[in-house]
Amino acid sequence: MTDWKGLARQALRGALEVRRSGQVPKEHPVCVYDLAERLGVEVRFFGGNTFGGMYAKSSDVILVPSLRPPGRQAFTAAHELGHWRFGHGSRIDEVPEFVPDSRDDPEEWTANLFAAYLLMPIWAVDNAFARRGFDPSASGPAEIYTIASELGVGYETLIKHLRFSLQKLTRERAEELLKATPKAIRLSLIGKAETKHLLIVDRHWLNGNVDLQVGHMALLPRGTVIEGGHVAAVADLASGRLVRGLRPGVSRAFVEGCDWAKFLRVSRADFVGRAIYRHMEDPDAS
Repeated sequence: MTDWKGLARQALRGALEVRRSGQVPKEHPVCVYDLAERLGVEVRFFGGNTFGGMYAKSSDVILVPSLRPPGRQAFTAAHELGHWRFGHGSRIDEVPEFVPDSRDDPEEWTANLFAAYLLMPIWAVDNAFARRGFDPSASGPAEIYTIASELGVGYETLIKHLRFSLQKLTRERAEELLKATPKAIRLSLIGKAETKHLLIVDRHWLNGNVDLQVGHMALLPRGTVIEGGHVAAVADLASGRLVRGLRPGVSRAFVEGCDWAKFLRVSRADFVGRAIYRHMEDPDAS
């Protein structure tokens, strides 16, 4: 009989050990691609979406599909990093996503929980809510979306983690939050501005980097100044300054008169190649 509770403890310990090895505090958000690089694991984005992800044990390489939403890509990379951490051997996964009640395969379930705990450990989740004065059990869709933006995960993924793993939401509250779609939330925040993806980057955002793809948008604090030509301002809204990724490379954003400043790292849309090159400037990109 499978010891599911033991596997859950193993997944949590493994996630914390990997964070510690990568020198990422347990209360901080983490970029899984930067973390993998520090651990000596190569991440590559491949064209298409014929399968969800792959870990090749012989070469310590993780493959992530380029035609997936950013939150799904990050969870896929974290899932495959779980296979690496536990020595599961080479794996080809269908569509790794957080399905906490699916227990068909102990190794897949462990890798899924590892990914959730790596990207959303309780300390990082609590810290993200506390910095903003939010209560998880009373937060609305926009607040949950804001936390998901900083943690680099999907809106639905965070709700499931809050419900099943961290037990911070009742079933009824989680079901109510899931009725709001990311598209509807984006519409409520930025109106009719068209974008496949939107990050909410407020003054409480902890990490120094904000990662975008060309064409994707971020809602930055009001009064944000942009240095560099990789991000363009779209509109100044009551909720903040809306910007769009313009071309690959790194720009800087700051608010005059305070210590808020971030690097905006822009990758080519649907980037294919090694993750370490995803923000490299491209003279042929418009």
